[in-house]
Amino acid sequence: MKIVAAKKAGFCMGVKRALEMVLDRARREDGRIFTYGPLIHNPQVVALLSSKRVTASRDRRELHPGDICFISAHGISPEVRGKLQATGARLCDASCPDVLKVQGIIRKYARRGYSTVIFGDPGHSEVEGLLGFTESRGMVVGSPEEAAAIPVSDRVCLVSQTTQDPEEFRRVAAEVKKRIPQTVVCETICASTRARQREVLEMARKVDALVVVGGRNSANTARLTRIASGLVPVFQVETASDLVPEQLENFRTVGVTAGASTPNWLLQEVIDRLRDLSWKKRCRPGRWFYRAGSAIVKSNIYIALGGACLTCASMRLLRLPLSRPAILLTFCLVLAVYNLNIFADRTAILLTQPSRYRFLLAHRRELYGLSGLSLAAAFALAASLGVAAFLLTVFTLLSGLAYSFAFLPTALPGVRLKNLTGLKEFLSSLGWGVLAVLIPVLSRPGSHPPPISVAVVFIAVFSILFVRSVLFAIRDLQGDRLVGRETIPVVLGVGRTQRLIIGLMAFTSGLLIFSAARSWISPLGFYFPAVIIYGGFCLLLYHRRLIFQGLLQEVLVDGQLFLAGLLSLGM
Repeated sequence: MKIVAAKKAGFCMGVKRALEMVLDRARREDGRIFTYGPLIHNPQVVALLSSKRVTASRDRRELHPGDICFISAHGISPEVRGKLQATGARLCDASCPDVLKVQGIIRKYARRGYSTVIFGDPGHSEVEGLLGFTESRGMVVGSPEEAAAIPVSDRVCLVSQTTQDPEEFRRVAAEVKKRIPQTVVCETICASTRARQREVLEMARKVDALVVVGGRNSANTARLTRIASGLVPVFQVETASDLVPEQLENFRTVGVTAGASTPNWLLQEVIDRLRDLSWKKRCRPGRWFYRAGSAIVKSNIYIALGGACLTCASMRLLRLPLSRPAILLTFCLVLAVYNLNIFADRTAILLTQPSRYRFLLAHRRELYGLSGLSLAAAFALAASLGVAAFLLTVFTLLSGLAYSFAFLPTALPGVRLKNLTGLKEFLSSLGWGVLAVLIPVLSRPGSHPPPISVAVVFIAVFSILFVRSVLFAIRDLQGDRLVGRETIPVVLGVGRTQRLIIGLMAFTSGLLIFSAARSWISPLGFYFPAVIIYGGFCLLLYHRRLIFQGLLQEVLVDGQLFLAGLLSLGM
Protein backbone atom coordinates (compact mmCIF):
# COMPACT_ATOMS: atom_id res chain seq x y z
CA MET A 1 0.00 0.00 0.00
CA LYS A 2 1.30 3.44 -0.97
CA ILE A 3 0.41 6.36 1.31
CA VAL A 4 -0.08 9.81 -0.27
CA ALA A 5 -0.45 12.73 2.16
CA ALA A 6 -2.13 15.99 1.13
CA LYS A 7 0.08 19.08 1.30
CA LYS A 8 -2.82 21.33 2.32
CA ALA A 9 -3.98 19.14 5.22
CA GLY A 10 -4.10 20.37 8.80
CA PHE A 11 -4.80 23.69 10.46
CA CYS A 12 -5.71 26.61 8.23
CA MET A 13 -4.30 30.05 9.03
CA GLY A 14 -7.43 31.23 10.85
CA VAL A 15 -7.45 28.21 13.14
CA LYS A 16 -3.70 28.52 13.77
CA ARG A 17 -4.12 32.17 14.68
CA ALA A 18 -6.96 31.44 17.12
CA LEU A 19 -5.12 28.58 18.79
CA GLU A 20 -1.89 30.55 19.12
CA MET A 21 -3.72 33.51 20.68
CA VAL A 22 -5.36 31.32 23.32
CA LEU A 23 -2.24 29.32 24.16
CA ASP A 24 -0.04 32.41 24.39
CA ARG A 25 -2.51 34.05 26.77
CA ALA A 26 -2.81 30.86 28.84
CA ARG A 27 0.97 30.83 29.33
CA ARG A 28 1.12 34.48 30.41
CA GLU A 29 -1.94 34.72 32.66
CA ASP A 30 -2.98 32.75 35.73
CA GLY A 31 -6.64 33.82 35.78
CA ARG A 32 -9.66 32.02 34.39
CA ILE A 33 -9.77 31.70 30.60
CA PHE A 34 -12.86 30.79 28.57
CA THR A 35 -13.75 30.38 24.93
CA TYR A 36 -17.31 31.15 23.90
CA GLY A 37 -18.15 27.69 22.66
CA PRO A 38 -15.46 25.39 21.26
CA LEU A 39 -12.54 27.39 19.88
CA ILE A 40 -12.48 25.05 16.86
CA HIS A 41 -14.50 21.99 15.94
CA ASN A 42 -12.09 19.31 17.10
CA PRO A 43 -12.74 17.49 20.40
CA GLN A 44 -9.10 16.48 20.91
CA VAL A 45 -7.91 20.10 20.71
CA VAL A 46 -10.73 21.26 22.98
CA ALA A 47 -9.75 18.60 25.53
CA LEU A 48 -6.09 19.69 25.41
CA LEU A 49 -7.10 23.32 25.86
CA SER A 50 -9.11 22.26 28.88
CA SER A 51 -5.93 20.74 30.36
CA LYS A 52 -4.37 24.21 29.92
CA ARG A 53 -7.12 25.87 32.02
CA VAL A 54 -9.09 26.99 28.95
CA THR A 55 -12.80 26.21 29.37
CA ALA A 56 -15.23 26.08 26.45
CA SER A 57 -18.66 27.34 27.47
CA ARG A 58 -21.68 29.16 26.05
CA ASP A 59 -23.13 29.85 29.47
CA ARG A 60 -22.54 33.56 30.10
CA ARG A 61 -23.39 33.08 33.78
CA GLU A 62 -20.01 31.37 34.23
CA LEU A 63 -18.17 34.57 33.28
CA HIS A 64 -17.11 36.97 36.05
CA PRO A 65 -15.50 40.42 35.85
CA GLY A 66 -11.79 40.04 35.09
CA ASP A 67 -12.13 36.66 33.38
CA ILE A 68 -10.74 36.32 29.86
CA CYS A 69 -13.19 35.19 27.19
CA PHE A 70 -12.04 34.37 23.66
CA ILE A 71 -14.36 34.65 20.70
CA SER A 72 -13.90 31.49 18.65
CA ALA A 73 -12.53 31.34 15.12
CA HIS A 74 -16.13 31.18 13.81
CA GLY A 75 -17.00 34.64 15.15
CA ILE A 76 -20.12 35.88 16.97
CA SER A 77 -22.99 38.31 16.37
CA PRO A 78 -23.01 41.90 17.70
CA GLU A 79 -25.82 40.94 20.09
CA VAL A 80 -23.81 38.11 21.65
CA ARG A 81 -20.75 40.37 21.85
CA GLY A 82 -22.75 42.93 23.80
CA LYS A 83 -24.01 40.33 26.24
CA LEU A 84 -20.50 39.01 26.82
CA GLN A 85 -19.18 42.51 27.44
CA ALA A 86 -21.94 43.04 29.98
CA THR A 87 -20.49 40.26 32.14
CA GLY A 88 -17.36 42.34 32.80
CA ALA A 89 -15.11 39.71 31.25
CA ARG A 90 -12.21 40.81 29.04
CA LEU A 91 -13.03 39.87 25.45
CA CYS A 92 -10.30 38.70 23.08
CA ASP A 93 -11.32 38.32 19.45
CA ALA A 94 -9.85 35.17 17.85
CA SER A 95 -12.27 35.29 14.91
CA CYS A 96 -10.79 34.14 11.63
CA PRO A 97 -9.88 37.18 9.48
CA ASP A 98 -11.90 35.68 6.61
CA VAL A 99 -14.97 35.49 8.85
CA LEU A 100 -14.46 39.10 9.91
CA LYS A 101 -14.33 40.07 6.23
CA VAL A 102 -17.72 38.44 5.60
CA GLN A 103 -19.17 40.18 8.64
CA GLY A 104 -17.96 43.51 7.25
CA ILE A 105 -19.55 42.85 3.84
CA ILE A 106 -22.91 41.96 5.40
CA ARG A 107 -22.82 45.02 7.68
CA LYS A 108 -22.06 47.34 4.74
CA TYR A 109 -24.94 46.12 2.58
CA ALA A 110 -27.39 45.76 5.48
CA ARG A 111 -26.91 49.46 6.30
CA ARG A 112 -27.85 50.24 2.70
CA GLY A 113 -31.10 48.33 3.09
CA TYR A 114 -30.10 45.07 1.43
CA SER A 115 -31.43 41.72 2.52
CA THR A 116 -28.75 39.06 3.02
CA VAL A 117 -28.75 35.50 1.78
CA ILE A 118 -26.11 33.30 3.40
CA PHE A 119 -25.11 30.06 1.74
CA GLY A 120 -24.12 27.81 4.62
CA ASP A 121 -25.05 25.18 7.17
CA PRO A 122 -28.06 26.27 9.27
CA GLY A 123 -27.16 26.27 12.96
CA HIS A 124 -23.40 26.41 12.38
CA SER A 125 -21.75 28.86 14.77
CA GLU A 126 -20.21 30.89 11.93
CA VAL A 127 -23.55 31.19 10.18
CA GLU A 128 -25.34 32.16 13.39
CA GLY A 129 -22.78 34.88 13.94
CA LEU A 130 -23.17 36.19 10.38
CA LEU A 131 -26.95 36.39 10.73
CA GLY A 132 -26.44 38.86 13.58
CA PHE A 133 -25.07 41.45 11.11
CA THR A 134 -28.06 41.34 8.71
CA GLU A 135 -30.26 43.69 10.79
CA SER A 136 -32.97 41.00 10.89
CA ARG A 137 -33.10 40.79 7.08
CA GLY A 138 -31.11 37.59 6.64
CA MET A 139 -31.85 34.03 5.58
CA VAL A 140 -29.78 30.86 5.22
CA VAL A 141 -29.88 28.50 2.25
CA GLY A 142 -28.07 25.20 2.15
CA SER A 143 -28.59 24.15 -1.47
CA PRO A 144 -29.51 25.44 -4.94
CA GLU A 145 -33.01 24.05 -4.42
CA GLU A 146 -33.48 26.18 -1.31
CA ALA A 147 -32.01 29.18 -3.12
CA ALA A 148 -34.60 28.84 -5.89
CA ALA A 149 -37.39 29.26 -3.34
CA ILE A 150 -36.24 32.40 -1.50
CA PRO A 151 -38.70 35.31 -1.22
CA VAL A 152 -38.36 37.98 -3.90
CA SER A 153 -36.71 41.20 -2.68
CA ASP A 154 -35.60 44.44 -4.33
CA ARG A 155 -32.02 44.34 -3.10
CA VAL A 156 -30.15 41.20 -2.03
CA CYS A 157 -26.55 40.51 -1.06
CA LEU A 158 -25.41 36.88 -1.35
CA VAL A 159 -22.46 35.68 0.72
CA SER A 160 -21.13 32.28 1.73
CA GLN A 161 -19.94 30.57 4.87
CA THR A 162 -16.15 30.60 4.48
CA THR A 163 -15.73 26.81 4.33
CA GLN A 164 -18.36 25.97 1.71
CA ASP A 165 -17.86 24.30 -1.68
CA PRO A 166 -17.09 26.94 -4.38
CA GLU A 167 -18.86 24.93 -7.11
CA GLU A 168 -21.99 24.59 -4.99
CA PHE A 169 -21.86 28.31 -4.22
CA ARG A 170 -21.79 29.13 -7.92
CA ARG A 171 -24.91 26.99 -8.45
CA VAL A 172 -26.62 28.74 -5.52
CA ALA A 173 -25.65 32.14 -6.95
CA ALA A 174 -27.10 31.20 -10.35
CA GLU A 175 -30.43 30.29 -8.74
CA VAL A 176 -30.57 33.46 -6.67
CA LYS A 177 -29.73 35.60 -9.74
CA LYS A 178 -32.52 33.90 -11.67
CA ARG A 179 -34.99 34.87 -8.99
CA ILE A 180 -33.52 38.31 -8.21
CA PRO A 181 -31.37 39.55 -11.13
CA GLN A 182 -30.02 42.59 -9.20
CA THR A 183 -28.41 40.37 -6.54
CA VAL A 184 -24.93 41.43 -5.41
CA VAL A 185 -22.86 38.22 -5.28
CA CYS A 186 -19.85 38.21 -2.93
CA GLU A 187 -17.84 34.98 -3.05
CA THR A 188 -16.49 34.80 0.50
CA ILE A 189 -15.12 31.25 0.60
CA CYS A 190 -11.58 31.49 1.99
CA ALA A 191 -8.54 30.73 -0.16
CA SER A 192 -7.42 27.94 2.17
CA THR A 193 -10.73 26.13 1.74
CA ARG A 194 -10.61 26.45 -2.04
CA ALA A 195 -7.03 25.14 -2.16
CA ARG A 196 -7.82 22.27 0.20
CA GLN A 197 -10.90 21.20 -1.74
CA ARG A 198 -9.11 21.50 -5.09
CA GLU A 199 -6.30 19.29 -3.78
CA VAL A 200 -8.78 16.70 -2.49
CA LEU A 201 -10.41 16.50 -5.92
CA GLU A 202 -7.03 16.06 -7.60
CA MET A 203 -5.99 13.43 -5.07
CA ALA A 204 -9.26 11.52 -5.39
CA ARG A 205 -8.54 11.01 -9.10
CA LYS A 206 -5.12 9.49 -8.36
CA VAL A 207 -5.70 7.20 -5.37
CA ASP A 208 -7.75 4.06 -4.80
CA ALA A 209 -9.17 5.25 -1.46
CA LEU A 210 -9.12 8.40 0.65
CA VAL A 211 -8.96 8.85 4.42
CA VAL A 212 -10.22 12.19 5.76
CA VAL A 213 -9.13 13.04 9.32
CA GLY A 214 -11.18 15.45 11.41
CA GLY A 215 -13.76 15.98 14.13
CA ARG A 216 -17.19 14.47 13.56
CA ASN A 217 -18.72 17.88 14.29
CA SER A 218 -16.45 19.67 11.79
CA ALA A 219 -18.44 20.96 8.81
CA ASN A 220 -15.40 21.51 6.58
CA THR A 221 -14.15 17.97 7.26
CA ALA A 222 -17.54 16.52 6.34
CA ARG A 223 -17.50 18.65 3.19
CA LEU A 224 -14.14 17.20 2.11
CA THR A 225 -15.61 13.74 2.56
CA ARG A 226 -18.67 14.65 0.49
CA ILE A 227 -16.65 16.24 -2.32
CA ALA A 228 -14.48 13.15 -2.84
CA SER A 229 -17.10 10.49 -2.16
CA GLY A 230 -18.37 10.48 -5.72
CA LEU A 231 -14.92 9.71 -7.12
CA VAL A 232 -13.34 7.23 -4.72
CA PRO A 233 -14.16 5.26 -1.53
CA VAL A 234 -13.79 7.71 1.37
CA PHE A 235 -13.30 6.92 5.07
CA GLN A 236 -13.71 9.75 7.56
CA VAL A 237 -12.01 9.18 10.93
CA GLU A 238 -11.50 11.33 13.99
CA THR A 239 -8.39 9.51 15.26
CA ALA A 240 -6.18 6.63 14.16
CA SER A 241 -8.16 4.28 16.43
CA ASP A 242 -11.15 4.73 14.08
CA LEU A 243 -9.30 3.08 11.20
CA VAL A 244 -10.56 -0.39 10.24
CA PRO A 245 -7.64 -2.28 8.63
CA GLU A 246 -9.96 -4.71 6.84
CA GLN A 247 -11.55 -1.81 4.95
CA LEU A 248 -8.24 -0.51 3.62
CA GLU A 249 -5.88 -3.45 3.25
CA ASN A 250 -6.88 -4.24 -0.35
CA PHE A 251 -6.27 -0.75 -1.75
CA ARG A 252 -2.94 -0.14 -3.51
CA THR A 253 -2.81 3.65 -3.01
CA VAL A 254 -4.46 5.46 -0.11
CA GLY A 255 -4.60 9.26 0.15
CA VAL A 256 -4.78 11.06 3.49
CA THR A 257 -6.09 14.57 4.08
CA ALA A 258 -7.55 16.48 7.01
CA GLY A 259 -9.99 19.23 7.85
CA ALA A 260 -8.98 22.78 8.71
CA SER A 261 -9.38 22.14 12.44
CA THR A 262 -7.34 18.92 12.58
CA PRO A 263 -3.99 19.17 14.41
CA ASN A 264 -0.84 17.77 12.84
CA TRP A 265 -0.32 15.06 15.44
CA LEU A 266 -3.72 13.44 14.72
CA LEU A 267 -3.01 13.51 10.99
CA GLN A 268 0.48 12.07 11.51
CA GLU A 269 -0.84 9.30 13.75
CA VAL A 270 -3.22 8.20 10.99
CA ILE A 271 -0.40 8.27 8.43
CA ASP A 272 1.83 6.22 10.75
CA ARG A 273 -0.92 3.67 11.34
CA LEU A 274 -1.54 3.31 7.60
CA ARG A 275 2.18 2.95 6.99
CA ASP A 276 2.33 0.17 9.59
CA LEU A 277 -0.56 -1.52 7.83
CA SER A 278 1.23 -1.17 4.51
CA TRP A 279 4.40 -2.86 5.76
CA LYS A 280 2.44 -5.73 7.32
CA LYS A 281 1.39 -6.70 3.80
CA ARG A 282 4.98 -6.84 2.51
CA CYS A 283 7.06 -9.99 2.27
CA ARG A 284 8.64 -11.22 5.48
CA PRO A 285 12.14 -9.73 4.82
CA GLY A 286 10.50 -6.39 4.01
CA ARG A 287 8.53 -6.43 7.25
CA TRP A 288 11.67 -7.29 9.24
CA PHE A 289 13.58 -4.48 7.55
CA TYR A 290 10.87 -1.93 8.33
CA ARG A 291 10.49 -3.03 11.94
CA ALA A 292 14.24 -3.07 12.53
CA GLY A 293 14.74 0.36 10.93
CA SER A 294 11.79 1.80 12.81
CA ALA A 295 13.09 0.43 16.13
CA ILE A 296 16.59 1.83 15.50
CA VAL A 297 15.19 5.33 14.91
CA LYS A 298 12.55 5.31 17.67
CA SER A 299 14.97 3.96 20.29
CA ASN A 300 17.43 6.79 19.39
CA ILE A 301 20.16 4.37 18.28
CA TYR A 302 20.10 6.14 14.91
CA ILE A 303 20.81 9.61 16.32
CA ALA A 304 23.44 8.14 18.65
CA LEU A 305 25.25 6.61 15.66
CA GLY A 306 25.00 10.00 13.95
CA GLY A 307 26.62 11.56 17.01
CA ALA A 308 29.50 9.13 16.78
CA CYS A 309 29.96 10.10 13.12
CA LEU A 310 29.99 13.78 14.02
CA THR A 311 32.65 13.18 16.68
CA CYS A 312 34.82 11.46 14.05
CA ALA A 313 34.40 14.46 11.75
CA SER A 314 35.29 16.91 14.55
CA MET A 315 38.52 15.08 15.28
CA ARG A 316 39.39 15.07 11.57
CA LEU A 317 38.75 18.81 11.37
CA LEU A 318 41.10 19.32 14.32
CA ARG A 319 43.73 16.94 12.85
CA LEU A 320 43.38 14.65 15.86
CA PRO A 321 43.82 10.87 15.64
CA LEU A 322 40.52 9.06 16.04
CA SER A 323 39.81 8.06 19.65
CA ARG A 324 37.53 5.04 19.99
CA PRO A 325 36.68 5.77 23.65
CA ALA A 326 35.62 9.34 22.75
CA ILE A 327 33.52 8.10 19.83
CA LEU A 328 31.86 5.41 21.97
CA LEU A 329 31.30 7.96 24.74
CA THR A 330 29.33 10.17 22.35
CA PHE A 331 27.23 7.22 21.20
CA CYS A 332 26.41 6.06 24.74
CA LEU A 333 25.67 9.46 26.24
CA VAL A 334 23.50 10.62 23.32
CA LEU A 335 21.54 7.37 23.50
CA ALA A 336 20.99 7.70 27.26
CA VAL A 337 20.10 11.42 27.29
CA TYR A 338 17.65 11.25 24.39
CA ASN A 339 15.82 8.27 25.84
CA LEU A 340 15.67 9.76 29.32
CA ASN A 341 14.27 13.01 27.90
CA ILE A 342 11.56 11.05 26.12
CA PHE A 343 10.53 9.35 29.35
CA ALA A 344 10.48 12.70 31.15
CA ASP A 345 8.41 14.51 28.51
CA ARG A 346 5.81 11.95 27.44
CA THR A 347 3.05 14.49 26.88
CA ALA A 348 5.14 16.41 24.36
CA ILE A 349 6.09 13.17 22.59
CA LEU A 350 2.41 12.20 22.36
CA LEU A 351 1.56 15.52 20.68
CA THR A 352 4.52 15.61 18.31
CA GLN A 353 5.56 11.99 17.60
CA PRO A 354 2.59 9.70 18.25
CA SER A 355 4.21 6.61 16.71
CA ARG A 356 7.27 7.04 18.95
CA TYR A 357 4.96 7.43 21.94
CA ARG A 358 3.33 4.07 21.13
CA PHE A 359 6.78 2.52 20.75
CA LEU A 360 7.76 3.96 24.14
CA LEU A 361 4.75 2.42 25.88
CA ALA A 362 5.25 -0.95 24.20
CA HIS A 363 9.00 -1.20 24.99
CA ARG A 364 9.52 0.96 28.05
CA ARG A 365 11.27 -1.78 30.05
CA GLU A 366 13.75 -2.47 27.28
CA LEU A 367 14.36 1.26 26.77
CA TYR A 368 14.86 1.83 30.50
CA GLY A 369 17.44 -0.96 30.53
CA LEU A 370 19.16 0.32 27.39
CA SER A 371 19.35 3.84 28.83
CA GLY A 372 20.79 2.59 32.12
CA LEU A 373 23.45 0.48 30.42
CA SER A 374 24.36 3.33 28.07
CA LEU A 375 24.73 5.77 30.95
CA ALA A 376 26.92 3.37 32.92
CA ALA A 377 29.09 2.75 29.85
CA ALA A 378 29.37 6.50 29.22
CA PHE A 379 30.65 7.16 32.74
CA ALA A 380 33.13 4.26 32.50
CA LEU A 381 34.46 5.57 29.19
CA ALA A 382 34.64 9.13 30.55
CA ALA A 383 36.62 7.94 33.59
CA SER A 384 39.10 6.17 31.29
CA LEU A 385 39.67 9.43 29.40
CA GLY A 386 40.64 11.45 32.48
CA VAL A 387 39.21 13.82 35.05
CA ALA A 388 38.47 16.62 32.57
CA ALA A 389 36.52 14.28 30.29
CA PHE A 390 34.58 12.87 33.25
CA LEU A 391 33.59 16.34 34.50
CA LEU A 392 32.57 17.43 31.01
CA THR A 393 30.50 14.27 30.68
CA VAL A 394 28.65 15.10 33.89
CA PHE A 395 28.09 18.67 32.64
CA THR A 396 26.77 17.37 29.31
CA LEU A 397 24.41 14.96 31.03
CA LEU A 398 23.01 17.69 33.29
CA SER A 399 22.61 20.20 30.47
CA GLY A 400 20.93 17.54 28.33
CA LEU A 401 18.42 16.64 31.04
CA ALA A 402 17.92 20.07 32.64
CA TYR A 403 15.15 21.19 30.27
CA SER A 404 12.97 18.12 30.73
CA PHE A 405 13.69 17.43 34.38
CA ALA A 406 13.65 21.13 35.41
CA PHE A 407 16.55 21.38 37.87
CA LEU A 408 16.58 25.19 37.78
CA PRO A 409 13.17 26.03 39.34
CA THR A 410 14.26 24.59 42.71
CA ALA A 411 17.16 27.04 42.78
CA LEU A 412 15.33 30.04 41.34
CA PRO A 413 11.67 30.03 42.43
CA GLY A 414 9.29 31.43 39.85
CA VAL A 415 11.60 30.69 36.91
CA ARG A 416 10.47 27.93 34.57
CA LEU A 417 12.91 26.52 32.06
CA LYS A 418 10.14 26.08 29.49
CA ASN A 419 9.50 29.83 29.63
CA LEU A 420 13.07 30.67 28.60
CA THR A 421 13.06 31.22 24.84
CA GLY A 422 15.32 28.89 22.85
CA LEU A 423 16.77 27.21 25.94
CA LYS A 424 15.96 23.73 24.67
CA GLU A 425 17.78 24.31 21.38
CA PHE A 426 20.71 26.03 23.13
CA LEU A 427 21.25 23.34 25.78
CA SER A 428 21.03 20.53 23.26
CA SER A 429 23.53 22.16 20.88
CA LEU A 430 25.89 23.06 23.73
CA GLY A 431 25.94 19.47 24.94
CA TRP A 432 26.74 18.21 21.45
CA GLY A 433 29.61 20.67 21.14
CA VAL A 434 31.11 19.48 24.42
CA LEU A 435 30.75 15.81 23.46
CA ALA A 436 31.99 16.02 19.88
CA VAL A 437 34.73 18.64 20.32
CA LEU A 438 35.88 19.46 23.84
CA ILE A 439 36.02 15.93 25.29
CA PRO A 440 38.13 14.55 22.40
CA VAL A 441 40.48 17.54 22.71
CA LEU A 442 40.91 17.47 26.50
CA SER A 443 41.16 13.68 26.72
CA ARG A 444 44.19 13.64 24.42
CA PRO A 445 47.50 13.66 26.29
CA GLY A 446 50.17 16.08 25.23
CA SER A 447 49.70 19.21 23.18
CA HIS A 448 46.23 20.32 22.15
CA PRO A 449 45.07 22.02 18.94
CA PRO A 450 45.23 25.84 18.96
CA PRO A 451 42.28 27.49 20.74
CA ILE A 452 41.17 29.19 17.52
CA SER A 453 40.86 25.78 15.83
CA VAL A 454 38.86 24.35 18.71
CA ALA A 455 36.59 27.42 18.73
CA VAL A 456 35.88 27.16 14.98
CA VAL A 457 34.99 23.45 15.15
CA PHE A 458 32.92 23.98 18.28
CA ILE A 459 30.95 26.75 16.54
CA ALA A 460 30.43 24.52 13.49
CA VAL A 461 29.14 21.59 15.56
CA PHE A 462 27.00 23.90 17.68
CA SER A 463 25.49 25.48 14.55
CA ILE A 464 24.75 22.15 12.86
CA LEU A 465 22.97 20.81 15.93
CA PHE A 466 21.24 24.13 16.61
CA VAL A 467 19.80 24.09 13.09
CA ARG A 468 18.75 20.46 13.61
CA SER A 469 17.00 21.30 16.89
CA VAL A 470 15.20 24.25 15.34
CA LEU A 471 14.08 22.18 12.35
CA PHE A 472 12.44 19.69 14.69
CA ALA A 473 11.03 22.57 16.75
CA ILE A 474 9.30 23.82 13.58
CA ARG A 475 7.90 20.34 13.09
CA ASP A 476 6.71 20.17 16.68
CA LEU A 477 5.34 23.71 16.79
CA GLN A 478 1.73 22.79 17.58
CA GLY A 479 2.65 20.32 20.30
CA ASP A 480 5.21 22.68 21.85
CA ARG A 481 2.57 25.41 22.11
CA LEU A 482 0.19 23.06 23.87
CA VAL A 483 2.75 21.87 26.43
CA GLY A 484 4.07 25.41 27.01
CA ARG A 485 7.53 25.18 25.48
CA GLU A 486 9.00 28.56 24.52
CA THR A 487 10.97 27.26 21.55
CA ILE A 488 12.36 29.66 18.96
CA PRO A 489 9.63 28.95 16.34
CA VAL A 490 6.96 29.48 19.01
CA VAL A 491 8.33 32.95 19.82
CA LEU A 492 9.61 34.14 16.43
CA GLY A 493 7.22 32.34 14.13
CA VAL A 494 8.16 29.96 11.33
CA GLY A 495 9.14 32.62 8.78
CA ARG A 496 11.60 34.47 11.02
CA THR A 497 12.96 31.19 12.34
CA GLN A 498 13.70 29.97 8.83
CA ARG A 499 15.53 33.21 8.04
CA LEU A 500 17.54 32.79 11.25
CA ILE A 501 18.50 29.26 10.22
CA ILE A 502 19.56 30.35 6.73
CA GLY A 503 21.70 33.16 8.15
CA LEU A 504 23.38 30.84 10.64
CA MET A 505 24.11 28.26 7.94
CA ALA A 506 25.63 30.89 5.67
CA PHE A 507 27.82 32.24 8.48
CA THR A 508 29.03 28.78 9.53
CA SER A 509 29.82 27.74 5.96
CA GLY A 510 31.86 30.88 5.42
CA LEU A 511 33.68 30.41 8.73
CA LEU A 512 34.66 26.83 7.84
CA ILE A 513 36.00 27.75 4.40
CA PHE A 514 37.88 30.76 5.76
CA SER A 515 39.38 28.70 8.59
CA ALA A 516 40.47 25.92 6.24
CA ALA A 517 42.09 28.51 3.96
CA ARG A 518 44.01 29.90 6.96
CA SER A 519 44.99 26.32 8.00
CA TRP A 520 43.26 26.73 11.36
CA ILE A 521 41.47 23.46 10.62
CA SER A 522 42.15 20.60 8.21
CA PRO A 523 41.22 20.75 4.50
CA LEU A 524 38.05 18.89 5.46
CA GLY A 525 36.74 22.39 6.25
CA PHE A 526 36.45 23.10 2.52
CA TYR A 527 34.01 20.18 2.11
CA PHE A 528 32.21 20.38 5.45
CA PRO A 529 29.76 23.11 4.30
CA ALA A 530 28.10 20.28 2.34
CA VAL A 531 26.78 19.04 5.70
CA ILE A 532 25.26 22.46 6.37
CA ILE A 533 23.83 22.74 2.86
CA TYR A 534 22.26 19.33 3.38
CA GLY A 535 20.45 20.71 6.43
CA GLY A 536 19.18 23.62 4.32
CA PHE A 537 17.94 21.12 1.71
CA CYS A 538 15.92 19.35 4.42
CA LEU A 539 14.46 22.70 5.48
CA LEU A 540 13.41 23.37 1.87
CA LEU A 541 11.76 19.95 1.54
CA TYR A 542 9.80 20.46 4.74
CA HIS A 543 8.83 24.02 3.81
CA ARG A 544 7.38 22.75 0.53
CA ARG A 545 5.64 19.89 2.35
CA LEU A 546 7.59 17.27 0.37
CA ILE A 547 8.50 15.52 3.62
CA PHE A 548 6.22 15.31 6.61
CA GLN A 549 6.44 14.42 10.25
CA GLY A 550 7.48 10.89 11.04
CA LEU A 551 10.39 8.52 10.59
CA LEU A 552 11.27 9.67 7.08
CA GLN A 553 11.81 13.25 8.19
CA GLU A 554 13.93 12.15 11.14
CA VAL A 555 16.04 9.84 9.00
CA LEU A 556 16.60 12.55 6.38
CA VAL A 557 17.42 15.38 8.79
CA ASP A 558 19.82 13.30 10.89
CA GLY A 559 21.38 12.03 7.69
CA GLN A 560 23.58 15.16 7.77
CA LEU A 561 25.44 13.67 10.76
CA PHE A 562 26.23 10.54 8.77
CA LEU A 563 27.28 12.71 5.84
CA ALA A 564 29.79 14.39 8.18
CA GLY A 565 31.17 10.97 9.07
CA LEU A 566 31.44 9.94 5.43
CA LEU A 567 33.31 13.13 4.53
CA SER A 568 35.75 12.52 7.36
CA LEU A 569 36.59 9.05 6.02
CA GLY A 570 38.17 10.63 2.95
CA MET A 571 40.53 12.82 4.97
